[in-house]
Amino acid sequence: MPDDHLLETMASLGRQIGQFIERADAHASMHDSEARMRAILEAALDCVVTMDEHGCVVEFNPAAERTFGYAREDIVGLEMAELIVPERLRELHRRGLQRYLETGEGAVLNRRIEITGMRADGSEFPVELAITRIPVPGRPMFTGYLRDITERKRSEQELRASRARIVQATDAERRRLERDLHDGAQQRLVALSLSLRLIRSRVEADPADAAGLLDEAIEELAGATSELRELARGIHPAILTDRGLGAALKALAARAPLPVEVESDVTDRLPPPVEAALYFVAAEALTNVARYANATRAEVRVRRGAASVTVDVSDDGIGGADPSSGSGLRGLSDRIAALDGAIEVTSPPGQGTVVKAAIPCG
Repeated sequence: MPDDHLLETMASLGRQIGQFIERADAHASMHDSEARMRAILEAALDCVVTMDEHGCVVEFNPAAERTFGYAREDIVGLEMAELIVPERLRELHRRGLQRYLETGEGAVLNRRIEITGMRADGSEFPVELAITRIPVPGRPMFTGYLRDITERKRSEQELRASRARIVQATDAERRRLERDLHDGAQQRLVALSLSLRLIRSRVEADPADAAGLLDEAIEELAGATSELRELARGIHPAILTDRGLGAALKALAARAPLPVEVESDVTDRLPPPVEAALYFVAAEALTNVARYANATRAEVRVRRGAASVTVDVSDDGIGGADPSSGSGLRGLSDRIAALDGAIEVTSPPGQGTVVKAAIPCG
């Protein structure tokens, strides 16, 4: 039988083997955890930058490398402020870090802010930044999560400009309508009112003269009605409301000063704002063809897709159109954008022009 000493030795050896296995498992688990964290950092789309209490770079993930233009191995250990913070903001950054180390109070910790970042080439760009303190023992360490918001800022700026253009276009259109009404139909109606009063005063004294004046008044009324009809067509054609986009486009083509072929596969009615936007794109494009393109013919094509409807207006003119030089297509672009659509102008010199607008329409 084994003696007590041998049993104690075997028990001790078993405990040591067990501890070794536990340590090996813990080491393997830590290694796996570090590998997962590294994979997460490398796959992250946002920039992840970690710095120590001295403000020096500890971690710099691939997204940060792509955004700021530095290689990780070249900047680890260097002061972050000197690398990605514009010069005018560096002292503010350093004072904020020092204040936190002394008081534990941080004005930008655990919240999202918008600030300016700097690339390796010195160029500046807007970033969204969130800074957190890493909850690990020892001296403080901080991680910043940064996102390049250049495109978002550009979109916001374009949205503001678009809204301003819509307001300006609305005011300009209102003033145009006021002028058209005042100089056209309103003057005719005033003249008609005066004629009717004159007729009333002469109808008993001189019936023949009154009859002649009545014929003139009828002609004046017909002229005023025609002008009001044309004015209403420019605002919103009745045929578009009554019969839909296809019929309105054919009527538009019939009034054009050059041959225009219209083709549409839209058989049902579209939402009124979509029909109106597509109609006015075609109207503006055909107006530009007549004025500037020196074209002999044009085509209007309307196509209904699974998620959108498009209108293409093409001509065989001289091309070279610049959509940014006029307010017509720019205003239509704003109208289309308000419906989450887009407008595109292709106009190589000597090869005609194609205006294409697409609007989501499920």
